[in-house]
Parts: sequence; C-alpha cells; structure tokens
Amino acid sequence: MGTCYNQGLLLLFLLGAPTLTLQNLKCQKATFKGIEEDPRDTFNWTTEKVETCDNGALCQETVLMIKSGINTVILATKGCSSEGTPEILFVQHAPPPGIFVVSYSNYCEEPLCNNRKDLYEIWSPEETPASSESATLFCPTCVALGTCLNAPSLPCPNGTNRCYQGKLQVTGGGLNTPLEIKGCTSITGCRLMSGVYTVGPMWLKEVCPFKTLTPRKVENAAMWPPTSPWRLELLLLLLVR
Repeated sequence: MGTCYNQGLLLLFLLGAPTLTLQNLKCQKATFKGIEEDPRDTFNWTTEKVETCDNGALCQETVLMIKSGINTVILATKGCSSEGTPEILFVQHAPPPGIFVVSYSNYCEEPLCNNRKDLYEIWSPEETPASSESATLFCPTCVALGTCLNAPSLPCPNGTNRCYQGKLQVTGGGLNTPLEIKGCTSITGCRLMSGVYTVGPMWLKEVCPFKTLTPRKVENAAMWPPTSPWRLELLLLLLVR
C-alpha cells in the first residue's frame, strides 16, 4: 500500500513538474512623454528595460498622439497589463483637417512582444488632404504638456468651422500627465476623443472651460439699451411738459 502511495506521489510530481518550471511572461517596460515636430522620423520607442508579469498578465504597448499646428504631443507606455485581451487597435479620434488625434495599442501574449521601435506605420500626417487657408477663421493654436505658454492665432484650413480649447488629464500605464490643446476643428462640443476615454491602460478626462459663442438673432423685437432710474425720471418730466 505504501509503495503504491509513493508511486502516486511520484507520478503527480512528474505531471506537475512542467508547470513548476514555467516562467511568467516578460515584457518590455518604458514610458515617454514629449513634443515632437516630426515624430514619424524622430521618435525612438526602443528600451532595454524588462519586467516580469504576474500570472495571467499580457504585454502591452500604447501610444497617444495629438497634433495641433506644427507640434505633436506623444504619450507612450510599455509594460505588463493584468487587463485586456490579445489585439491590436488603431483609432483616429479626431480626423484632419485641424487638430489630429490618433492612438495605437497592442496587447500580446508572447515574451517581449511589445517591441515596436518607432511610429513609422502609425503616424502619417502627410496623408492629410491639402486644403487652402481661409482668412475668415483664426484660432489660438498650441499643444503642450501642462499649459500652453504661447498660442499664436493662426488661420484655419477649409473644412474646419470652430476653435477648440480644452485640457486632457491622462493617467495610467505609469503616466500622470495634464495636456492642453488649442486649435481649429470641425468637432462639435468637448469631444476631442470622440467619446473614447480609455486608450490601452491610460484613462483620459477631458475638460473644456470655454464654450463656443454664437451670435444671437433678435426677431420681431426691438433692442433697447439699459436705462437707469434717473433717466426714466427725466423722460417722465419731459412727457409731462
């Protein structure tokens, strides 16, 4: 009886041995935040840092890019993720002309599979249709980490019809970064992200302190300037005489 029991333990140990020798998934780990004029050619997403994930976790790499004027702000993160499913997702949140916003995320389950080195296949602003400038609309234009220190008023391209001024608070994936964006757009309201507020492991909160003012028309009514009480008294005296 004892011999059979020991043989059963030995068999159980041998069957379980492979699971004991399995290693948790390893992923590249990095974060980046910055502003580039030509991120397609200058941005370098390589890293030598590696982290070991918990059981069941995936590797992820995510980048958010917002262009206004000549500058593009880039927020990027790589690492382990306990949430998500294996997939590659590319989203154009705000199309050109005007402010241009895109995001890319890759969740994968192979060792060191989050190894994208650049943005060459992701960022293609030169594909934006050319449009002539219109002198009828000028907007403050900038994109910044934190607050815009300089936002020149620039002519808007055809296809845009309003000015956008808003802020994004980005948290998650090792990032905690406020952004300010101003520029020309055709997007209505405070919807720069088109209602999408999670990009990979990043959470985004959008705030627009300024509302677009539209001229108000008065129909079938006369507009009278405000009249102070002493002016009313003077008017009554003149009418009595």
